[in-house]
Amino acid sequence: MKKALFFLPLILLASDINPFGAGNINSNTPYGLTPEEKAIVANKKAISKLQYETYEINSSLNTLKLRMSSYDEIINGKLASFNTILSELEQNKKNYLIIKNQMLDMNETVNNLQNKINSIENEIATLKQTLGAVIDTQNKNMIYIKNAITDIYSQLKKMKKPLDAKAAFDKGRNLFFANKLNQAKEYFLYSLSKRYLPATSAYYLGEIAFKNNNYKEALGYYKKSINLYHKRTSFTSRLLYHTSISFEKLGNKKTAKLTLNKLISDFPNSKYANLAKKELEKLK
Repeated sequence: MKKALFFLPLILLASDINPFGAGNINSNTPYGLTPEEKAIVANKKAISKLQYETYEINSSLNTLKLRMSSYDEIINGKLASFNTILSELEQNKKNYLIIKNQMLDMNETVNNLQNKINSIENEIATLKQTLGAVIDTQNKNMIYIKNAITDIYSQLKKMKKPLDAKAAFDKGRNLFFANKLNQAKEYFLYSLSKRYLPATSAYYLGEIAFKNNNYKEALGYYKKSINLYHKRTSFTSRLLYHTSISFEKLGNKKTAKLTLNKLISDFPNSKYANLAKKELEKLK
């Protein structure tokens, strides 16, 4: 027992432990602690560890914030570029729609012009055909007139007294109203050759051809009558009406309509104007 008590101070000195520091929880190496003090020390260590970890987390968060801030700047820049591109695309879309509508309008205009050109070409072709028919009829009429005049002269040579142009015209009128058209035609051809009331003579020749359903020949005489005397006469409205009917019979409805409209415009109060209105209704 004495040996044990002897060695105790030596052990305490060898371990460099201060026997009076027992229970100091603030020591780096606390000892001699009660269970409560040990729990406090353990809590302190846990708190210190938690504070360190919190510091590490805050450092990481700050680093992350810096990176996020940098990313935000990049994203904002990209977003601004994207918005600019989007605006340009939207404007290009509007421009495309404008150009597309303009192209549609241009195509419609071109189609309308082409239709008008085709219509005009058809009208020109029809007019050429009608004009050719009229010229052909006039040429035939001239031959017929020439032969008729030759026959009339031959007959006149046999007569003691030459036929007077006025008398021939009057004779032709009487025969016309007596519906002796072929005989009346011979006298009107004679009065026309003598240039006695040539416009009127040509008109009656046109009426004779019209009554005989020879519409090409009628148009030739009607045209000759108007060319010989441009002013209005007592028979102009009838001439225009029969001219329109002749064109219609020959299949030229467009010229027929134009002639009917001129008749209505120039002779609004005539009976032929009323007939012309009814005829226009049929041609619609």
